[in-house]
Amino acid sequence: MKKVKVIINFARFTVANLIEFARNTVIKMTGNASFPTPDVVLSQITGSANNLEAKFNAAQGGGKQQTAEMHQARKALEDLLHKQVLYIERIAGGNEAAILSSGFTPTKQPQPSLRPDFKVSNGIMEGEVILKHKAVKGARSWVWQCCPDPLNTNQWVQIGISTQTTFTVKELEQGKKYWFRTAYITSAGQSEWCEPFIKIVI
Repeated sequence: MKKVKVIINFARFTVANLIEFARNTVIKMTGNASFPTPDVVLSQITGSANNLEAKFNAAQGGGKQQTAEMHQARKALEDLLHKQVLYIERIAGGNEAAILSSGFTPTKQPQPSLRPDFKVSNGIMEGEVILKHKAVKGARSWVWQCCPDPLNTNQWVQIGISTQTTFTVKELEQGKKYWFRTAYITSAGQSEWCEPFIKIVI
């Protein structure tokens, strides 16, 4: 039987997805009895994620220098996560439940879909944003959420529910950055949230 390991697919993550993933692993590993002494100090991962977020925000509408700094910050965070994976695999010893408790994904588990199915664009009216997700078979309705920048998992607010794959958000503050995400509902329940998308409202 093949030994269960940790899936390493950070390169496929969007910047927002990577930041949220890193912060989630910090939450899951804080006080985790299965991993009492991580090789990479959790506060270091938090700091690296915060730095990437700052560089990412600066790169929006910025120049080549800001973009290069964002890529450098992303690599630094990925390097820390890779080091943490080595620790988790060494301590977990193939224990699937232990790996899951760390916030990382074991090889036995299906990998999440990271297709760019969610799009956000500015509307015709000032302070208006249009959210759109590709159609999903069996989806009966959609739940839409918004979070002011900087991204904080505790500040997501539901802004609407619709039966359509498109939703218009109105009366947003112009010049301000917002994060958006959506999930669909089928007869089996609600799906996972899609990758969050950031947009500057005009």
